[in-house]
Amino acid sequence: MVDGRNPHDAKWEEQRKTVEEHEWQRKMRQVPVPVHDQTVRMYLRRWKEPVTLFGEEEMERRDRLRRCIAQRERDGNDLPNEWMEPHVAYERDEDETMDVDRADPPEIFYTVGCDDLERTRRKWAVESLRRAKQRIECETDERHRTNKRSARALFEQNARRLVLEHSQAAHRRPVVGCSLSNGGDTVATCIWDGTCRLWDGNDLRGKTTFAAHEERCTDVRIHPSYRAGVDGPCAATGSSDGTAKLWDDHGGNLATYKGHADRLARIAFHPYGHHLATTSFDRTRRLWDVETEVELLLQEGHSRAVYALAFQCDGSWCVSAGLDAVGWVWDLRTGRHVHTLTGHIKPILAVDVAKDGYTVATAGEDHTCKLCDLRQRRCVYTLPAHSSLVSAARFETKRGGTLLTASYDGTARLWSTTTYACLNTLKAHEGKVAAGAVAAEAALVFSAGFDKSLKRWCVDREGERPNASWTKRFVMPRACVGCTNRE
Repeated sequence: MVDGRNPHDAKWEEQRKTVEEHEWQRKMRQVPVPVHDQTVRMYLRRWKEPVTLFGEEEMERRDRLRRCIAQRERDGNDLPNEWMEPHVAYERDEDETMDVDRADPPEIFYTVGCDDLERTRRKWAVESLRRAKQRIECETDERHRTNKRSARALFEQNARRLVLEHSQAAHRRPVVGCSLSNGGDTVATCIWDGTCRLWDGNDLRGKTTFAAHEERCTDVRIHPSYRAGVDGPCAATGSSDGTAKLWDDHGGNLATYKGHADRLARIAFHPYGHHLATTSFDRTRRLWDVETEVELLLQEGHSRAVYALAFQCDGSWCVSAGLDAVGWVWDLRTGRHVHTLTGHIKPILAVDVAKDGYTVATAGEDHTCKLCDLRQRRCVYTLPAHSSLVSAARFETKRGGTLLTASYDGTARLWSTTTYACLNTLKAHEGKVAAGAVAAEAALVFSAGFDKSLKRWCVDREGERPNASWTKRFVMPRACVGCTNRE
């Protein structure tokens, strides 16, 4: 007995308070709050709370409102019904502005697809199951052969030791697209004047330059099966003229895909390499046969422009996201919408799927990057990634243990997908970073931005270079053999 009290009772009371606090924190995270910032401010004003605090962002203001609502429920104070009326009216006004009527339940409708689409879906169903089985077997075998902690430590060590090795003056205008081949030997970039350029991934020497579009390019992607020196499709480009084009590594146009009613945003190859997906400001995404140039699918669903798209590694489903701040998960084998990714308060500009087959990263104008686990069907963590909009998000291509984000704050960052810690901040660009790519095991990173440069980051091997901050710069001549520079 201490001061007439039983120490066991004191410990039990402390444990009880801790459990109650954790339970309250859990309930607080589940409290729904308005999405629009004006509605959040209205509630705070009615509750005699500060409308905004110094340095407070929109997401932080929503969290403060969530705490206020949870505290009111904890104290037994209910929200008056009349306070909900302005909120409903404001949401209705916002929806009319965005051409969305949320008062009506969403209408699900199906359209008849062509025979080629049916055959394609059947092939995807068979092949995706085979690939998923093979992937799981490889993961199981690797789990028995290697230590998971040591593999994770290798990824994190590589990410922490990345230093700038090459910096190339890539184009005359801001670089807005960057893509890395599966072998890591070729990098593709595109700019706003419609030019696309291929680079050697080892030393950033220019390989081929060609005028891809008459209007500005919006994205570029290297074909999944491309190998340097092998004939076949090399890369695809998207443009604000509403078309996408397929190219070989000599700058020859192999195909042109026309059909969108507005400018394109992003493009992506299906993992098998036989189909190309495009997203557009006409609020649709489309699927094209690479060889025949036939449009197989026109998919609606978003209330605003569709901006980002990514395929799962097995080819069984994809994620589309747009300026409506919502991500949609689509089963490619059936064409059905299977899940909705919510949580962003501003447009989503980037999306990617990890090699584990179930982790999705979405990033956008709210300065955050959200990691979603489709097995749990929820967001597992929100990374406070940057101080400005996040323009790109890419998983490393082997296990997905490291995530690369690029931002308009002039930096690119590497994150651990297990501890959610920032492993490295890559600072070298003199302007906004618009695109990036990361190789297997996070051993190689490329970044490009508005300073018109392409930068190569690699692991600093101790003893191989006398100075870790040493960089090498290659300046391409105005005209080189095999290249046709656009003046």
